[in-house]
Amino acid sequence: MFVKHFVGLFALATVVAVLSSCGLVESDSDDPNVISGDTDLEMTNVGQLWDAGPKLHEMFPGKEYNFKDSVVVKSRSGGVVTMDVNLQFDRQLLLDLDTLAGTSGLPIEARLTILDGLAKRYGATIDTSQPGVVRIHAEPKFKVTSEGIQEFVSSRGNESKPFTIVKYGMNVGDSWSFTDNDGVRTTRTVSYKSTTDDYEVYFWRIKVLKTESITENDPIMDRVTFVTNHKYGPVGAVVRLKNGKEIPIGVYSPLW
Repeated sequence: MFVKHFVGLFALATVVAVLSSCGLVESDSDDPNVISGDTDLEMTNVGQLWDAGPKLHEMFPGKEYNFKDSVVVKSRSGGVVTMDVNLQFDRQLLLDLDTLAGTSGLPIEARLTILDGLAKRYGATIDTSQPGVVRIHAEPKFKVTSEGIQEFVSSRGNESKPFTIVKYGMNVGDSWSFTDNDGVRTTRTVSYKSTTDDYEVYFWRIKVLKTESITENDPIMDRVTFVTNHKYGPVGAVVRLKNGKEIPIGVYSPLW
């Protein structure tokens, strides 16, 4: 489910953006939930393939999992990108994530309530009909432009209510909040902005912005840190759990 959280919000899975400039782009508006800019981006063309998932070898050294992901741009209209996200992994991974989060000792009813709540919030369906296998499907929407990235997951796909993940002209300390359809408030804050190429992806180093997202009364997650780049869009995330454990996530653009 934590894998889904990333792909659903990020993005990212999830999440697709490659932005056109070589320097950070200034926004046309001071409103954090308004972005304009170029929407005709190569990396959001229909059919583009992305790779996204947890860094399992860092989280569970010495363990092997049969994890498969398919993150494809399904459609794009006016900058609004719909992703077709399909994940498949061993049930053992779900159990290990359950243990990592400290929820394995809860009664099964409580654990199912948490899981169902997360699935509902992020528009996912979970299929456990095949023994030992978990499948997750979602079709999250994002607005992706040369100015930044917004998500429509928090508004359940309502394109009139975008919620910004990042605007590339923002600076450290910039903060904004929104309330989703369930009345749950989330606050996002720019916590880091590179001045040099200091973030490693494969064999390259790039400049990034980090946005911390904190949702009130979340039963499991303390915060999610989105890592984005003005050219490649989402490049990673870290989910910090209530118990202090972290789930690092990689997002890999078709440009690499």
